[in-house]
Amino acid sequence: MGAYQLLYSVTVEHMYFANNVCKSLQFVPTQATVNLLYKSGLLLKVSENRLSVFFEDDRLDILQMHAKDNFVFTFKVFSKDPNFSLYTLPEIPAQHTILYFDNQHLTNDTAGRFLLHSGSIVSNADYLDLNADLISGDLESIDYHVRPCFIIKIVIQKDAQLLSLNQQSGSFRQFHISFASKKTFWKYYLMGNLSGRELYIADMNNEIEFEEIGSAVLPGNRNAKMLRSTSAIQMQEKPLQCLQLMEFIDLRDKIVIKRLPNASIHQINGEMVQGKMKNISEIYIH
Repeated sequence: MGAYQLLYSVTVEHMYFANNVCKSLQFVPTQATVNLLYKSGLLLKVSENRLSVFFEDDRLDILQMHAKDNFVFTFKVFSKDPNFSLYTLPEIPAQHTILYFDNQHLTNDTAGRFLLHSGSIVSNADYLDLNADLISGDLESIDYHVRPCFIIKIVIQKDAQLLSLNQQSGSFRQFHISFASKKTFWKYYLMGNLSGRELYIADMNNEIEFEEIGSAVLPGNRNAKMLRSTSAIQMQEKPLQCLQLMEFIDLRDKIVIKRLPNASIHQINGEMVQGKMKNISEIYIH
């Protein structure tokens, strides 16, 4: 038995998570891919955000024989996080489309890595019609009810550099997918006795500004002062913002709340901002 070497890997990154490690993914090979892995003696390993396929170096001739008809590996990728779509860009442009990535038209990022999509991050250009020839036969009937988040297809042609024992520079074997997270405007409702006071929000990192946008009457006839960020803020699993509620009183600034709660992905609504519909994260302070 020979030593196992990397044939290829695909790593999925996401700006929502710390260190960009996309959590809770499930890589499901199609049945045709399962059969291909078995008959060619390949080893599939899956971690939190990466799939890797290995080959035995003394069976390279078998791989090259199979590759005469081209290797095609297809994986359906699901997220075990039901909120994946809430924090992920891009938005789904139409219900009959799906995100699709392959290694036929690679893009280099600023670090020289190989991306499986046309831009530096996943975009609407990476959506494919569900009836497209590229994925015909890859989806089962159940996949139309429980839709994969995206599809990965790796094609290895008979003369591909991947079909070599050259492991000196593994970068050509390592593919990446990079997701951006959504942005929202943060909108604080200051309720109770806070609604009538001269309050403002200060960012300890001096990155975000807030403006007072009026008052509202909430259910139960409760008055609230509204403060909203002047720009959209990128969503993160653990927001790093450090915001304080301040009051200007007696010619000095007084801290009312040392650290305000950050936005949650569970309290998002659409609202017009400067004439355009934007995502708004609502936070209620009593």
